[in-house]
Amino acid sequence: MERISNPTILDIIKSSTELLAKKNISNPRLNVELMLCEVMDCDRVKLYLDFEKPLTKSELELYRQWFKRRLNYEPLQYITGNAYFFGYRFRVNENVLIPRQETEILVEKILEDIKNSGKSYVSILDIGTGSGCIAIALGKKIDGLNIDYNIVGIDVSKGALEVAESNLEKLGGDKNKISFVEKDVFTIENFSKDIDYIVSNPPYIPFNEFESLDEEVNKFEPSISLTDFKDGLSFYKKIIELYTNPVITGKLFFEIAYNQKSALENLLNEFKEIQGEFCTDYSDNHRVLEVTK
Repeated sequence: MERISNPTILDIIKSSTELLAKKNISNPRLNVELMLCEVMDCDRVKLYLDFEKPLTKSELELYRQWFKRRLNYEPLQYITGNAYFFGYRFRVNENVLIPRQETEILVEKILEDIKNSGKSYVSILDIGTGSGCIAIALGKKIDGLNIDYNIVGIDVSKGALEVAESNLEKLGGDKNKISFVEKDVFTIENFSKDIDYIVSNPPYIPFNEFESLDEEVNKFEPSISLTDFKDGLSFYKKIIELYTNPVITGKLFFEIAYNQKSALENLLNEFKEIQGEFCTDYSDNHRVLEVTK
């Protein structure tokens, strides 16, 4: 970033955008604007209205620290400490996967099913809860449906669970209805028969594809949230095996990779007592798998 004694917002946007573009960082201007909005505690409209305003010394110092990190390909969400999911502002750090827009489809499908179920109470298990974004978004939305509920999010990472707990506090989730527990799904022998919905966005990237991911992903996001270090299917298989327990009557919802439909169809064929339905995301990629008995 060009050193100007008292740079204005416009000066910073111009020079920073050029540097990010040279590093092949996508949407460079948007990245700069969002960092400035966080530093100056304003929205983008206010940013545009104050283009000629110089930053204070402390604002400029913080921005320059953040900008250096972005030049090193650290994700914007980790730099600012925030990511938006389902309209809510979640806290994120290097212990959790950054919530993606396509995961919102998973929440939408479950909410749609709950609305159509006619149930007055639902029990939900969120496997690999991470930042808690799925569990908390579901809880906040179910609050408006006049339906009682209990949601348990499990994760093997203590660091992730600390983030989830902080998000529950920050976003005003109901602590009597949403809880987080340290648990490895591979140590579970049976699911409770009372669970209505099991949801998971598991680590589904095959390990042989992990190293080829963008540097922003494989260098900074937690590997245990991205890959199973095998073929990308081990979590699906374990969860489906638990789901096929005859006493379970609820539904199972997964997020899947855009290219996993065929592999998961083959996996489903190993379990004759269940059926799978695939749903597409906004880009027309298969993104959600709904499993029923």
